[in-house]
Amino acid sequence: MKKELKALKHLAEYACLRLLVFMVRVLPLGVALAMGWGLAWIGFHVAGFRVRTAKTRIREVFGAVFTPGEIRRIAWISWRNFIFGMIDLVKASAIRPEQTWAAIETNDSVQKILVHLRETGLGAIIAIPHMGAWEMSAFAAAAHGIPLFTIAARQKNRRADEFMNRMRQTTGIETVLRDSSALRGIIRRIRDGKVLAILPDLRSPQSGLNIRFLGKTANIAGGMGFIARQTGVPVFPVVITRSGWKRHVCRIYDPIKPDPGLDKQADALRITQAVFDVFNECIRAEPEQWFWFNKRWLFDPLDPPSNAD
Repeated sequence: MKKELKALKHLAEYACLRLLVFMVRVLPLGVALAMGWGLAWIGFHVAGFRVRTAKTRIREVFGAVFTPGEIRRIAWISWRNFIFGMIDLVKASAIRPEQTWAAIETNDSVQKILVHLRETGLGAIIAIPHMGAWEMSAFAAAAHGIPLFTIAARQKNRRADEFMNRMRQTTGIETVLRDSSALRGIIRRIRDGKVLAILPDLRSPQSGLNIRFLGKTANIAGGMGFIARQTGVPVFPVVITRSGWKRHVCRIYDPIKPDPGLDKQADALRITQAVFDVFNECIRAEPEQWFWFNKRWLFDPLDPPSNAD
């Protein structure tokens, strides 16, 4: 019985997803965003979805820097931007890449990525925090001719998972499923000249690297640094923020290159810490742009082993 109920639940979720995607695609962007604003308002002000948790996190990081009203405003914009970002994802999958690029203001550093790809024949890694409409930074890179791929775990709802992956692929972004053979595929793609787009600002469920971040210590997966070291490619921190409703500002920072003179573990730690130093600066400058509602909160303690006494 539980299996049948689960199947019905997944089917209903998938049907709702398809309906929402259809509505967003047929509506003008401004109207779709207005609809998203309304949904965000209900989720934040009426349902209070994880609002208390987000405000606690902001206060935990910034202490008495912000008043309660300012903390509430930061949390609201963060949540609204998340909903807007989902609408951007749907719209970007339905329009031409150059239209996506036209909505994003970027610095000239994108040329550094293109020059690296052209001169070395190797790929690279771009590290993106959960800021603004983070999916748009990957779409902007793809629209500029950068051959991107991402890593994703399979979601429990297989229909919805496959549908979302197909939407990403229509923008030129390949999705590699996280499984036992994923690492070999990632390394092969990078060596073939492709660029891995990764969102590293999540707590690792296993023991990882101790990274200084926002005045605390976070347990971060070391894959980004180790892959950069193994393939010999740089990591480009990329931060995108929302400017108003429809515009975005994308900043591509100087590459962090592997140092063959260091021990592999030490080099992976150095690379990861340098990426998070950039993130730290950007979040402190515009805290409302970061997603404070993430379930995998960076500063939660590591889960104990399942066989612990």
